Amino acid sequence: NMLDLNTKEVPVNYRLCKGIYVEPEKIAYKKYEQINQHYLENLEYMFQKGIYPGIATHDSKLVEGAYLLIEKYKIPKEKCEFQMLYGVTPSLRQSIIEKGYRMRVYVPFGEKWFAYSTRRLKENPRMAQDIIKGIFVSG
Repeated sequence: NMLDLNTKEVPVNYRLCKGIYVEPEKIAYKKYEQINQHYLENLEYMFQKGIYPGIATHDSKLVEGAYLLIEKYKIPKEKCEFQMLYGVTPSLRQSIIEKGYRMRVYVPFGEKWFAYSTRRLKENPRMAQDIIKGIFVSG
């Protein structure tokens, strides 16, 4: 579990993200509200235990929830970071940066970048508009 790993000699950072994969209901939450509730519960746990989280989301509701938890637990801005895919929700990414938070931008590259990106778009077609706009407008 996270707490056991975090007590080792080498500190561990975590990326908290909600996947876009279709999983059976037996092992995954299906409802948007449930998914977001559990995401924020996990983030709160990480803050309570002093774990450095990568808050990986393009969901503005989760970003707002993260801000509330950061304020509640008085988390210094250097004790967490937000993470986003390049080209997706660039205006949200910029607003997070303007608030002074760390931002890690994920950019697929290498021999299989195109296959990976195509698969991601098939899994979540709503991302296509954001990615195309981000690449050709402001990235």
